[in-house]
Amino acid sequence: MTADETGRETRLFITILVLTMAMMVMKAVLAPAPPIDTLAVSDNDDIMRFLSVRALLEGQAWYDMTQYRMLPPAGLDLHWSRYVDAPIAALVWVAAQVVPMAQAEAFALVAWPTLLFLLLLLATGFAARRVFGTQAAIVSMIALALWPPTGLTYFGPARIDHHNVQILLTCVVLITLLLPGRPVRLGLAGGLAAAMSLAVGLEMLVTLALAGVVLLVQTVLRQPGKGWQLVVFALALSVGAVLLFVGQTPPVEWPVPKCDELSPPFLALAGVGALICIAAAVISAWMGSLGLRVVAVLGVTAIGLAVVYPLIAPCFGGPYGNLPAEVQALISTRITEARPALPPLLAGDEMAFRFVFPAAAAVMIATLVWGVRAMAKRDGVETTGRVAILLAFGWLGVIACQFQIRLVLMGAAAVPFLMGYAIAALLPGREGGGARAGRAVALAGTVALTLLSPTLFTLVRSQEAPSGPASGQASTTAAGSADASDCRTAELVRSLDAAPPGLVLTSSNFGPVLLLLTDHTALAGPYHRSAEAVANGALPFDGDETALRSALASTGADYLLLCREARYGDGSSFATELARTGEAPGLEPVEGPDPALILLRVTGDGAG
Repeated sequence: MTADETGRETRLFITILVLTMAMMVMKAVLAPAPPIDTLAVSDNDDIMRFLSVRALLEGQAWYDMTQYRMLPPAGLDLHWSRYVDAPIAALVWVAAQVVPMAQAEAFALVAWPTLLFLLLLLATGFAARRVFGTQAAIVSMIALALWPPTGLTYFGPARIDHHNVQILLTCVVLITLLLPGRPVRLGLAGGLAAAMSLAVGLEMLVTLALAGVVLLVQTVLRQPGKGWQLVVFALALSVGAVLLFVGQTPPVEWPVPKCDELSPPFLALAGVGALICIAAAVISAWMGSLGLRVVAVLGVTAIGLAVVYPLIAPCFGGPYGNLPAEVQALISTRITEARPALPPLLAGDEMAFRFVFPAAAAVMIATLVWGVRAMAKRDGVETTGRVAILLAFGWLGVIACQFQIRLVLMGAAAVPFLMGYAIAALLPGREGGGARAGRAVALAGTVALTLLSPTLFTLVRSQEAPSGPASGQASTTAAGSADASDCRTAELVRSLDAAPPGLVLTSSNFGPVLLLLTDHTALAGPYHRSAEAVANGALPFDGDETALRSALASTGADYLLLCREARYGDGSSFATELARTGEAPGLEPVEGPDPALILLRVTGDGAG
């Protein structure tokens, strides 16, 4: 390639990068609703994260992650990390030095996810250009903007939960596996990013383990420098995880094993993993036969896993393992993101389609392109190996989402790279002869199935039925109702402050937003650390009159909140009847809130 051609490609890459960044910034800044109103209809976890940030700014202790306005007086214990709260709080504090607090909060709600997206865009764009060329990099950046999980859902205004942080961190880990460079630096960067990801949340644990496996295989195969990178990666991960654990966990809880956050079982797993990696590097350096290296490394791995198994085995049931069976069932059926992907995908569910279909299509098409090009030797050995690494991560996400839709994020960092690789490989001029027409058809089909499929799906659905609330906009359904979420708007919820502050029993989906926009306290929320909070938000609303009145009595609720004309449970519940009639003995209608809501005061015999 001549200097002029290189210059033109560089200018084109920078132009697309700047335009994409500008587009995403403008989309965030010019959002039609105020950020706090966007947060009110966003994911419940984003709301609870924001409430944690507020509490931190108001003086709540660093180690105290309790939300005291849910299930008072003890409050709701959260398993989240202050390492995400801190930078958001810093943005609020800095902005509050020059503007009122409400505007400072609005600034942080827009700035934080937008900043994370810009960092992800820069990392993906420059890394893709380095390993696959300018055309693939341009497509990868466009893919980031068009694929809903990255371009809209997790990096949009008010999306301040930890998922976007984890996508960025796993992208850093993945890039350290793709880029050439000094092994020690790459291992250190990847290991520290992996440690921070574990401190933020455990959702990417398998993804990070896969990164270690990739380095382990490369080390056994004696690829240059990979042994050192593996050792440094493992040490940085294990030591970094310990330091971050100490920084966010109160000393009294250091010995306590927990399955939903970084704790002793996972620290032990990281430590044993580091020892396995060090042993593997030594074995690979000293043993001559590949077969002997493989057997020895497998043996060391088996011994290490056997040692750590007793510590990690109790967590095999996942974070919900210790909850009552009926609460586990509520989580698996009511939380949209916790459902397996295939049934809703086949049923045309919007969230499942927009999240899963483009990713699955990208992985499958990239696998086919990679296989054809590898057999035809059109890619070099390094490129073939890099795509194989990306495919491993991509397939992990596709397979994992068959258990829970949200687990597609395990492969989220690889999806834009795979789209860029596949589409760039099909661009005109890369092959000659009579295959040009076939290549054009394949290119059009790939673009439609990957980059454009979410938009095409939305257009088709808009022609079939009137538009409704975006699927997956909130992480839970409202006590199983068909339309109760229509009442969860900022204006309607704020109207509840017309009533004196009190303890409110409502469906899970209303608990967090009630805390965000009113002075009331809540008894229900979709958070697995409290079986009571999950059950309060569903079982009373699904059951008969006795179940609802018993819940009012046991919780000591001052109010019962319903969405007018909503359908709760299977439609035969007492709550559904109340939502239609708005009255019952011992439940006194409260004047003042918007008529779309029914707020009933519990009188002396209301909880009988």
